[in-house]
Amino acid sequence: MYVKPDLNTPLAKIRENAAKFTVSLRRRGSDEGRGQGIAFDVGLLEERDDIAAAIVEDFGVIDEEMSKRRVIDSPAPSAWTIDRLTDEQLAACKADWPELGMFADDTIRRVADAVGIHKVRGMAQEAVRRAPAILQARESK
Repeated sequence: MYVKPDLNTPLAKIRENAAKFTVSLRRRGSDEGRGQGIAFDVGLLEERDDIAAAIVEDFGVIDEEMSKRRVIDSPAPSAWTIDRLTDEQLAACKADWPELGMFADDTIRRVADAVGIHKVRGMAQEAVRRAPAILQARESK
């Protein structure tokens, strides 16, 4: 089964380093920076370079992982994920929404894991609405 990669760690590092970068920017305009001269400014620039390099590296980790993926197996962080359907929930959904019967269970699970069961139901409803016109067009050929 598909396991989402850990993108929470690089996202947390980006947040942390962005906060450090902001603090570094504020230090320049603070009382601490006044009268310190060029050496203080150069020190701040070097500090910001290191922080910026870490941010770029973490964005690289995220970009590398996301560029390997399609929409259906999105590597979104766990905060963005949808809880997977249990067997009981799937059975209850299929009992309540007969239009889901047009999809195989594994298809329902994969798509529901990515976008939610309500979106899967919406796709099934749209397919049911369009089916008569599509079947009629096929028969007329």
